Amino acid sequence: MNEALPPVLGRMLDLWNGKGVDPGDVFERVPDDLAATVARYRAAFPDLRWEIDDWLVIGARYVLRMHATGTHAGEPFRFEGIELHTIRDDRIVDSDQVWDLGARYAVP
Repeated sequence: MNEALPPVLGRMLDLWNGKGVDPGDVFERVPDDLAATVARYRAAFPDLRWEIDDWLVIGARYVLRMHATGTHAGEPFRFEGIELHTIRDDRIVDSDQVWDLGARYAVP
């Protein structure tokens, strides 16, 4: 971790962690389905918690190693992922993610 994270990434975590953050305070252009997507995750996994484990800064780009934990049907789970965000004027202007959802989506 070579530099402090900008405040917008804390707001992004708060948004996904259900703390009532306005997506317009996080993203320069808010995806049309973002509020519904966050609501679906929060309804399916009420104790879902997203955290940043490590990061790397390259100019205005932040590479985040993250994880999410919670329970589903009484079973604990942990997802891990990498996100790449470009930040400008304390807003996310571009974003890519790759998450390993593990056994949650395994086909028996």
